[in-house]
Amino acid sequence: MKRYEDLDITDNFMFSKVFSNEDVAKDFLQDILKISIEKIEVVTEASAQEDPFHKSVRFDVLVREESFSELKSVRNLPGVGRYFDIELQMDDTGELPKRARYYQGMCDLDALGKGANYEELQEQYILFLCPKDIFGKGKPIYRFQNREESDPKILMGDLCYKNYYIFRKFDEIKDASIREYMRYFATQEHRSEKMERIHRLVERYRQDPVTRKAYMTLEQELDIRYKRGLEKGLERGRSEGVAEGRADERKELAKAFRDDGVPIELISKRTGLSPEEIRAL
Repeated sequence: MKRYEDLDITDNFMFSKVFSNEDVAKDFLQDILKISIEKIEVVTEASAQEDPFHKSVRFDVLVREESFSELKSVRNLPGVGRYFDIELQMDDTGELPKRARYYQGMCDLDALGKGANYEELQEQYILFLCPKDIFGKGKPIYRFQNREESDPKILMGDLCYKNYYIFRKFDEIKDASIREYMRYFATQEHRSEKMERIHRLVERYRQDPVTRKAYMTLEQELDIRYKRGLEKGLERGRSEGVAEGRADERKELAKAFRDDGVPIELISKRTGLSPEEIRAL
């Protein structure tokens, strides 16, 4: 596991801490998406279910724009109630587009669970920050929304947008504000005031004993989940042989950890599988 002192913005733990700061998240979303946001709420990171055999979701940073009822003073403000999911993905696991589809459904369920009707669902943005071009087409930014296949000018109108930012290609991005964020993710160079603020937060969290303790308990929590999963796998695998059951269980656990955004090297350490095997699951 990476030493706490060595964490930077490209580690999921540190990224989630820094971008859970509402001012940082709000500025980032406005600069990246070129939209105006009045007030947001950063949702506490969703906890994965303890049973690794059941699918769960864990967002890096989930942001809700406050609803009309919560913003009475700006009742007529357009776009209130939008959702923003910001995901840092350092490894190409081969299923990020499908994961975006899953995140979309979970965000909609959260909104509908608060009493919204279908027609009240607002825009939803799922943003992936990746070092490598997962689509292999050479673009620094990919922006997707649903369109009619034979006539792309016709939009489906589901108000869901999925963007992928390839931050190592920052020098190919024309927009200056987007380029500055991507440069920081790629190099940790903090040239602007906003990047300096992010960098100061990284350094502050490195020195914060409470945050350090939370990071140090992460591996312990993964150990607990791993041991519980092995026990379930052994029970399930007795009918087909203990060795086979244990091997299958390690793979299922590794895939569950990977889908939760746990770093590949940490999964490899806990399960004994190679990084290549984990990526191929």
